[in-house]
Amino acid sequence: MKNEKKNVFEAYNVIADWFFENRPQGIMEKTYLDSLIKIIGKGAKVLDLGCGTGVPIMDYLLSQGMQVTGVDASYRMLDIAKRNLPSKDFVQADMRQLSLSQKFDAIIAWHSFFHLPPEDQPSMFQIFKSHLNSNGVLLFTSGTEYGEAWGMNDGTNLFHGSLDTDQYQSLLEAHGFRLLQYREDDPECGNANVWMAQLACDQSEMNH
Repeated sequence: MKNEKKNVFEAYNVIADWFFENRPQGIMEKTYLDSLIKIIGKGAKVLDLGCGTGVPIMDYLLSQGMQVTGVDASYRMLDIAKRNLPSKDFVQADMRQLSLSQKFDAIIAWHSFFHLPPEDQPSMFQIFKSHLNSNGVLLFTSGTEYGEAWGMNDGTNLFHGSLDTDQYQSLLEAHGFRLLQYREDDPECGNANVWMAQLACDQSEMNH
C-alpha cells in the first residue's frame, strides 16, 4: 500500500489501457486551456506534467498551435501517448525529480499533482518555478483540505493527496506567483478545484 501511495504511477502502469479506454475524451478543461493560451499566446511552450495518454489535453494544445512537451512517470501511459501523438516530445520522469534544463511559458499539472502525498507537494512549487519563464503560468488542480484519499479505478486503488487551500495560496505567494484564478468545485469541469497563477517577472531580467 505504501508503495502505491508514494508512486501512484506504478498503479497507472497497471491500468493504463483501461484508463485510456474509459477517460472521457471530451475537453471539459477547454475554458481553462483557452484562458491559458490567451495569456501566453499561440506557439508558446507548454509543459504538460502528468500528460498521461496525451488525450485530450496535450492533443488539444497541439491543435491550437502550442509547442508541448509531455512528462509522465508511467511508461505504460507514455507508450499510449506516443501512439496517440507520434513524433511529439515525451519524457518519462517523476515530477518530484524533474530537471529538464529548459523553461516553459506554462506548466499544466491537471489531475496529476494531486497524486503526490501531501508531504511531497510543497517542494514542487520550486520545481514549477524553475521550469517557468518570467511571467509563465501555472495551471493545476488540487483538493481543498489537508489529507489523503483513495479511489478505485478498474480494481486498482489510486492515491490522492492534498494540502488545504490556504497552504496552496501561501506556497504560490512564497514562490513569487500571483493568483489569476481559483475555482472551487467547478461543476462544468467534473467538480475540479482549479488554480491558475502567474510567475511575477524577474526584476533582474527587466534590467538587462
